[in-house]
Amino acid sequence: MDRYTMIVSVSGMICGTIFMMSLIRAVAGRRKAAALPNDIVQRLEHRFSEIQQSLDAVAVEVERISEGQRFTTKLLTERGIAGAELNAVRDAARGTPVR
Repeated sequence: MDRYTMIVSVSGMICGTIFMMSLIRAVAGRRKAAALPNDIVQRLEHRFSEIQQSLDAVAVEVERISEGQRFTTKLLTERGIAGAELNAVRDAARGTPVR
């Protein structure tokens, strides 16, 4: 590599580095300027807490449903209802004719 090619490549790297640093600084400055006001942050925190409470309530209800299903399965097992008999009971409850 001759001297002039080396000067061009080094100056290109320096200019590219300066350009990239200025772009990064500009993007970082915009992010700081785009900070949310305090009232919006408080409203978002309130909504997130409401969503969390709703999710906890749904989890409790799903657990109750699964407990009921386990209890029903346990009762059916204790009574000795077989699968075919269970299907006949289910069909009778739906109103479909028994085959």
